Amino acid sequence: MMAFYLILAIFLAVLDQLVKLAVRQQMGDGQVIDLIPNLINLTYQENRGISFSLFADLPESMRALFLTGVSALVVLGLLVYLKKHWPSYQRGERLGFALILGGALGNLIDRGWRGSVTDYMHFYYFDQSFFVNNLADDLISIGFVLVLIYSFKERVHEK
Repeated sequence: MMAFYLILAIFLAVLDQLVKLAVRQQMGDGQVIDLIPNLINLTYQENRGISFSLFADLPESMRALFLTGVSALVVLGLLVYLKKHWPSYQRGERLGFALILGGALGNLIDRGWRGSVTDYMHFYYFDQSFFVNNLADDLISIGFVLVLIYSFKERVHEK
């Protein structure tokens, strides 16, 4: 049963890479395409850091080694953890972990091969900019929420 979720995670990582490739090939750096005016647009950016461009100012050699290394350790740690605890999780939690793993793999591939992560979905409200992210980031966020919801739901049913 775990194989299905691993295949799903790999599929999602490949999908993430294909979307990022299309953005890099079809959009110029900084180009903007409105999707939903005053809410979401496509904006091609290379993020050399992590969320909200944290650590982007580190020297190139240190940043690449540190961020790629930490990302790889997180993915490896998640795989080891899931292998040990997989039987105890319900379907919703398993789906959440597959989304997290797929997103983490997608961004790890970018960091390892390109030294940066391609971001393209800009969320804003009129003049207030919130963040620019990508499918992998959304998969991680949605997966995290699913794991929380199903973990909480399971604890409520135990009482």
